[in-house]
Amino acid sequence: MPNRIIRESCRTSKTLDRISAEAERLFWRLTTVADDHGRFESASSTVRSLCFPSREPAFTSPRVEGWLQELAASPDPAIQLYQVNGKRYGCFPTWKKHQRVRAEHSKYPAPPSADK
Repeated sequence: MPNRIIRESCRTSKTLDRISAEAERLFWRLTTVADDHGRFESASSTVRSLCFPSREPAFTSPRVEGWLQELAASPDPAIQLYQVNGKRYGCFPTWKKHQRVRAEHSKYPAPPSADK
């Protein structure tokens, strides 16, 4: 897994300021799960097991689902949730602005609205 860049501008991000502390914690952990194109599997049970492996039973799938929805529903969404062939994925809409993309191809399908 490549290293991720956290820029100091995150401290003044309006997107991150609009979400709860728990959703922001999930946001940062998702950056370590996302592939090199900022995409990840977003079933709440999968996200819970990848992002909070030591926090069960306190961090249940329904709680994680609530945080995912919070990240996706903010006025300037921190993540985008989408489905391809019945499987749910997520991506960071501004990933390329903040991270280096080294891999030529993503491990996961692009969102339907993405340019191909």
